[in-house]
Amino acid sequence: MFIHSKKLIASATAIISILPQLAIAPQCTYAVETTAVTECGGWFEEAYAEWDTNAIGSDVTVSYAAAGDASFTAADAELIRGSRVDIPGLKGNTDYTLKIEGSSGSATCQVRTLSYDRTGYAHQDFSDIGAYNDDGTLKSDVTVIYVTNENKDIITYNGKTGLYNIFFSAKPKNVCFRFIGTLDVPTGTVANDGSHNDGSNMLYLQNSSNVTVEGIGDDTDLIDWGIEMKRCTSCEFRNLHLGNYPDDAIAMTGNADILSEHIWVHNNTIEKGYNQFAGNGHVDADKADGDGSMDMKWSQYVTISYNEFVGCHKTSLVGGRTDQFQDNITYHHNWFNGTESRNPRVRNAHVHSFNNLFTDNAEYGICASYNSKVFSECNYFERTKSPLYAINMGKDAYSGTIKSFGDVFDDCQPDENLAYQIIENRTDAPVIANLIDGGESYDNFDLTLYDYEVQSPADAKADIRKYAGRMKTGIGTDDPTIIIPAETVRNGDVNSDGVFNIADVVLLQKWLLAVPDTHLDNWKAADICEDNRLDVFDLCLIRRKLFE
Repeated sequence: MFIHSKKLIASATAIISILPQLAIAPQCTYAVETTAVTECGGWFEEAYAEWDTNAIGSDVTVSYAAAGDASFTAADAELIRGSRVDIPGLKGNTDYTLKIEGSSGSATCQVRTLSYDRTGYAHQDFSDIGAYNDDGTLKSDVTVIYVTNENKDIITYNGKTGLYNIFFSAKPKNVCFRFIGTLDVPTGTVANDGSHNDGSNMLYLQNSSNVTVEGIGDDTDLIDWGIEMKRCTSCEFRNLHLGNYPDDAIAMTGNADILSEHIWVHNNTIEKGYNQFAGNGHVDADKADGDGSMDMKWSQYVTISYNEFVGCHKTSLVGGRTDQFQDNITYHHNWFNGTESRNPRVRNAHVHSFNNLFTDNAEYGICASYNSKVFSECNYFERTKSPLYAINMGKDAYSGTIKSFGDVFDDCQPDENLAYQIIENRTDAPVIANLIDGGESYDNFDLTLYDYEVQSPADAKADIRKYAGRMKTGIGTDDPTIIIPAETVRNGDVNSDGVFNIADVVLLQKWLLAVPDTHLDNWKAADICEDNRLDVFDLCLIRRKLFE
């Protein structure tokens, strides 16, 4: 819609005649349409956006603000990679505006975040695990360390250099390690050369507290290596992808004097490992697919949630020996997808397993051995061999016990004559005896659990398929966390304060005059000519609109 009346041209000429008298030359840069944002969305306490580099240009900066907040916060430069930004540390269940600005133009989009589910033993009578507050924001006293493949061996902290050495001996406290992109095996690990049965390509996070290790975006890959926490408190691992590890993927341990506790491992994708030296005389034959994907011993108050385990062989061992202590462990909303065994396999522990999805598990589902007690609640088992495997496994002297409530068995059935019982009412307190005389019976610990909400197995299955594993983007516009940028109404509200008044006219005029630090929050509201550019003709029309 172009308007070229003599009156309008005269008005524009009058305004143009003023410009040469000013010290600042007029800015003639084309504004960029909102559709320069090709994709944006919210995920768990973070947001992301992608844009057309031809429209935005180079030297890109990104800032964000909660809805209704006029103060924008700049995203760290490390979070901007090419034509994408990922911003962790946002409040959950909150609307945000993202502002992308570059050498050729700018654009905005609106997103809504989700909140992580903090249900489970890790948060029982405990808050703010890792480097983040429970509302999703970063703690005020946290050090953020960005780790890339290029800098992983030269980063420094507390007098130590390199990721391996920092984890091993710097005793990280109140630190957020943000992993970016694909990370090869860090320098310092025991080489995976077939000469060691344990520890190949492993990092050890030792004596640490209030630490988060997280992947940024949807492409953080830890290939061929893993991490074990030792004697750690309040630590969190999230949004990582691991595979081909020759030993463990993520593990935790302590000792008889110092346990690892309040550990939260969630929203990771873990595929099976690989060790080409398995069975060579040094490396155990059963490590061909790596060792454990999520093992734990000498640990308590642990939550394993919203992880996807893909094709893993020995998925999650709880208690490596009968003389090790570990207790109060929650598994919920995990997808044991084609995993063979140890989903988990438990010794000497109380485990609450609820709202998990088990698919095509070749050996067994949940195994309770050596005096363990497992409460299996509203899990969905499909094509799982021996879903409730309460038995004295291997050389264990005693079996464990399983109490099952609300579980769904789809194309599978529990074995007979094992130490489990399926109850009809949530408050039932059955007597479930150990299979072996002298072993411990089920103690109905589930009657006094933490606060939690349980879904139906079918609803949990749907949510797990959608949200388990590392970050997923572009999952569809029907998802409530994604808001596609709408065409902006050309109503003159340039500063996006909800009101069209003289302030909008003054702001547009300052922008046209290239007054420093002048930004248009909503440039298209001033494009009255509808030609995808702003000039003095738009200024004339917006002034006319004001006086109408």
